[in-house]
Amino acid sequence: MQRRGSSARSHSIRPWSFAAGLELAWLVFFTTALAPSACAGERWKVTAAQDSPGGAAKAQEPTPPSTPRQAATARFDEELARVQAAVSSVHTPDIAALAKALEAEAANSNEDFADAPANSLVALGDLDADGVSEIAFKQVEPAFTGDTNKSGAAAPLTWQLFLLAWDGAQWRASQLQQGFEPFELRVVSSLVPGARQIALVVFAGARAIPFPAIYQLKDHAASLLWDSRANDSPYEGYADGQVEFREPQSGGAPELIATGRADPGLIQFAKDGERGFEARAIYVWDGKSYLPSKTECSDNEDYRLYQFISALHLHDFRSAYALIDPAKFLKTDAPSLEVFRKQVEDSWPEFLDDEIFEAREPGANAAEDLAFELNSEDKHYVYHPSFSADSKHLLTALERRQEKAE
Repeated sequence: MQRRGSSARSHSIRPWSFAAGLELAWLVFFTTALAPSACAGERWKVTAAQDSPGGAAKAQEPTPPSTPRQAATARFDEELARVQAAVSSVHTPDIAALAKALEAEAANSNEDFADAPANSLVALGDLDADGVSEIAFKQVEPAFTGDTNKSGAAAPLTWQLFLLAWDGAQWRASQLQQGFEPFELRVVSSLVPGARQIALVVFAGARAIPFPAIYQLKDHAASLLWDSRANDSPYEGYADGQVEFREPQSGGAPELIATGRADPGLIQFAKDGERGFEARAIYVWDGKSYLPSKTECSDNEDYRLYQFISALHLHDFRSAYALIDPAKFLKTDAPSLEVFRKQVEDSWPEFLDDEIFEAREPGANAAEDLAFELNSEDKHYVYHPSFSADSKHLLTALERRQEKAE
């Protein structure tokens, strides 16, 4: 897997571009989670047995889970028990001994750990100041079993992440997360006084939108402190994005900075195209969660188009008027807000409705470079905007042409 270029700033978390299989539905993951673990092998096998009249051990049949999600959770719990059984035999705070017990490779860095296609361990450092480093353990297996993968492509891997912590006498295992999408693991400080926390960032979907979760260490076990995917979370990730934890100059808890390609909704840009604009959102820690503080966008012509369309969608003529060069746009020596309102209502009433516009990718004709269009059952409009040459990118003209609806 190849990664996008990393930020030069410290503590940056870089997304991956996921290989074949990223667009698998979660149902595939949950279904395959029910299959026996090929990588676990016999060394992990735990049989629940009871005495029978014939003296033979009879396996106790568990009650089947009612949903795929419950099945995946039950499987994760079973794997936790197996991991705990394996590490309980290790009576030294040594990662090499753990690697041997788990038949896993010790990674040299968090990045190598995330990339590793096999079971692996990585030292995270001393999170709770007890003098012994905590360890992350990743267990992996193919997302497909048997002949399920008909495409012939290499099967993507599902993963289960565990935290291993030394309690002074033995290792204790706890769950972090399971999934099949790319992830990164980082250590952050100062969210909880006197300790450091684990930041796990999963890059979701074909557009690799980063979603961070924060785990803390309590009584030598990991517990979820904050999840960006929680229903009440205000976090919004960006396509092909990055997440960075940055120490503020004033001290205190690190800020969360999310950057990436904005998805404005009212005007759509091609996923792999050249057009669009970047967004940067800063979140601050309030003691319990990350809350939005400030959002900035790259100030280019596409961002100005989005602002213009958004303002008119809300019937905010004053804000839209501030985005134009009034005399040039209205072609009059006496421009005014009322003249602008009337021209919009008479010439472009579709901007006042719930319409979704699409940006055209640049073509051989330079005049098409910033064009956008509206497609509906009965009309097909193509718009050709012009902008001022300075850094304000004010709209100086907007020409609409009607083409034959497809």
